[in-house]
Amino acid sequence: MVQVSVQPCGLRAGARPFVSSIRTPSMGTRVNRSHLLAKCSSGATDAPHEDANVVSNRRQALLAAASAIVLPSVTSSFLQLSAAAPADAADAQTGFKALEDATLAYKFMYPTQTASGQPVNLVLTRPPEKYSSAAPLSADARQRICSELFDLKRFVTVSMTVGPASGVLRDKPQEQWTPREVALTVLVDRSTARLSSGQRTALNDVEESHKEERDGQVYYVYEHTSQGSPTISSLKPETYRHALAVTTTRPGLDGAPYLYTLNVSCPQSLWDDLAGPFKTAVDSFQLVPTTRSYIAPDQNPW
Repeated sequence: MVQVSVQPCGLRAGARPFVSSIRTPSMGTRVNRSHLLAKCSSGATDAPHEDANVVSNRRQALLAAASAIVLPSVTSSFLQLSAAAPADAADAQTGFKALEDATLAYKFMYPTQTASGQPVNLVLTRPPEKYSSAAPLSADARQRICSELFDLKRFVTVSMTVGPASGVLRDKPQEQWTPREVALTVLVDRSTARLSSGQRTALNDVEESHKEERDGQVYYVYEHTSQGSPTISSLKPETYRHALAVTTTRPGLDGAPYLYTLNVSCPQSLWDDLAGPFKTAVDSFQLVPTTRSYIAPDQNPW
């Protein structure tokens, strides 16, 4: 809170006092009256009127000093908000926007309309953040949502998740991983369903999976479906969601691989109109060179 101290300085009855000093406890800043206003003359109390120019100059000086104190914190907050928001890429295709995160060093494009031109209003519901502070997808908190966009009307989701390699992948060299194994490992880690033995199981059906190489980096692409919950667009007791996903890896500080997954999904009824834009989004996903802003998933655990 900004503290303002007021000093009457021998003003006549009924006259307004002026600000003597301004102090911000958080910044330890003090602006003296002498830096803001002209000193009061000894005959000020006898003058029936103050010169209009003097009053105007005092007011402008006071506003300038107050702005110098308040604006830095406002500007800082604005920059933090802007850094978390998706930005348009210069080379983005029509009907797409780009999101790039320097903290985990990845980027992708996401659709703003369907193949038929219907708008897709994706809102950034989870701004990009580091792995250790991201929301977990399950109780063991292995795989976490590091950024997410959501269309509240059409129930389209675009999510970026990160997690360590687990299950069969953990015990095999990466060269021996199959696309289906990668897909099932990611989907199992996203699921909360369990068998009677207590082992977790995926509720998704992998329709197709394959491996691609982009600039020397291996990407695992897979299409999957799952049973969803009733929505305002479909009140049927049984609804299904269709999704396209891509997973790649980057080593943590200890060299162990972490899975970076972009998943785009929609209700089954919208799949035909979104399958093309979803493929473009998945094809655009890539890890980018790390900078000083990069924070490895296993760095700063809390």
